[in-house]
This record gives sequence, structure tokens and C-alpha cells, in this order.
Amino acid sequence: MKKIALSTFFAGLLLFNSCSSSDDENKPLEECQTCNLEILGESITSEICDNGDGTITLTTLGQEEVEELDEGVTFAQFIAAFEEFGATCN
Repeated sequence: MKKIALSTFFAGLLLFNSCSSSDDENKPLEECQTCNLEILGESITSEICDNGDGTITLTTLGQEEVEELDEGVTFAQFIAAFEEFGATCN
């Protein structure tokens, strides 16, 4: 009886683990860039994250804001435009 109970327990454990890992594979990977911009002698740091759904999350001075990218604009193009204004991103 103990063998059956243990076998059932481990089989359930394996099923649970296999289901949870497949959920992670379906999540889009979040890509983030940290950008610094000098304004009037002060450095302002922002974190810009691609949410994978046509939106970005912009965090500056502890304030988080979700913005929609214009149609056809990629995350890389948005970062490039940010750098055109003098920001350095990595």
C-alpha cells in the first residue's frame, strides 16, 4: 500500500512540474534597457522595458508608466530615438 501511495505522490509531482514549466515557455521574454539622460547638469536614469505586446513600461524616479508604442514602431527603434535625444542606453 505504501508503494502505491508513494508512486501516486511522485507521479502527481511530476505532472505538476511539467505543467508549470510549459506555462513559463509561453510567456514573452521581457527586454529592458537602462538609459541615462543628462538634463541641466543632472543625470536622470530610466528603465524602459518591452512588454512584448506593443507596450513599454517606463520607470523614472520611481514612477512607473505603461505607454503604447506607435503602430509599426519596434522596441529597438524606440530606444534608438531615445538615444538621439542624448541618452545613453545599455
